[in-house]
Amino acid sequence: MRRQVSLWGLLGALVLLQPASQLACAAETAPAAQGTAVLFELPEAENQAVGRTRVEWNYTFLRDNFLTHVFNETQSQTGTRSQHRKTHLVTWRLKRGLTKRNQAEVELVYKAYRQHTHGDGDTHDRNDDGDFERLLLGWSHQLWVESARTPAVRLRAGVLVPRRAETEGIGQETGVDLFAASSKQVGGVRVHGTVGFSMTFENHDHPADPIFNTQISKGHDLRAFSYGIGLTHPLRGAWQANLELDGRAFDAIELNKRVHESELTAIPGVIYAAQREAWDWWMGIGLPIGLTSDTDHLGVSIRTGARF
Repeated sequence: MRRQVSLWGLLGALVLLQPASQLACAAETAPAAQGTAVLFELPEAENQAVGRTRVEWNYTFLRDNFLTHVFNETQSQTGTRSQHRKTHLVTWRLKRGLTKRNQAEVELVYKAYRQHTHGDGDTHDRNDDGDFERLLLGWSHQLWVESARTPAVRLRAGVLVPRRAETEGIGQETGVDLFAASSKQVGGVRVHGTVGFSMTFENHDHPADPIFNTQISKGHDLRAFSYGIGLTHPLRGAWQANLELDGRAFDAIELNKRVHESELTAIPGVIYAAQREAWDWWMGIGLPIGLTSDTDHLGVSIRTGARF
């Protein structure tokens, strides 16, 4: 609770950073206001202009420590295990403006992790794994263009490509991904908001094993609901300060059962966005901070990209 109260205090302080006499000037010079909305986790609310291409390469490192209880067959607790997990996420995005209000986009996410497990006594296990976490083919429509009265609103629909092991029949199956993103300049601060929903169908978490006479796990439809709010504020020159709140409520499979989980992350950071007549580029660094016990506690995010 204390971390959440501090977060809302930071959000309020960011809105009040700039004097009223400078608000009009800041609205003209803010990188996001000029069409280069640069955010860490939240999707931007503006499509690319016709013939313009936006490319991104993003890297995130997350670290988390947590305890799990160990039970025997009679479900009586026999001990605890301490698990230390390090997660690496690499994201590539490609967006191309096709018409005045429509753009095509591709998103590819690779996830790798290393997990150390320490049990009672001297037991110690290490588990390393990596795979493509997400492959999205999407189409965006600019529903509203920002004006003095209305915010920018972008809608996207996409297909999640299966990423399962063909020989085992496990992993993510085909799915759909929908979201809406909005942004509006409010004085010297740009306010961003997003909401999204995705669903994949007939997912399995383990294969059939003829040696142990194990059948393939039951198929589950997995849903995920995402939401977020962010503020960007211009600093000196081409620098920009970001503060984002990114949340997810989603399904997962554990022991052949569908379970519900949630995550909430705050991401403060800074971004340098250089703008040119024909192209612009940006790079930035942020610090993801988990606000719930189920969220990775701390990490670092690097954002790079260009538009031409």
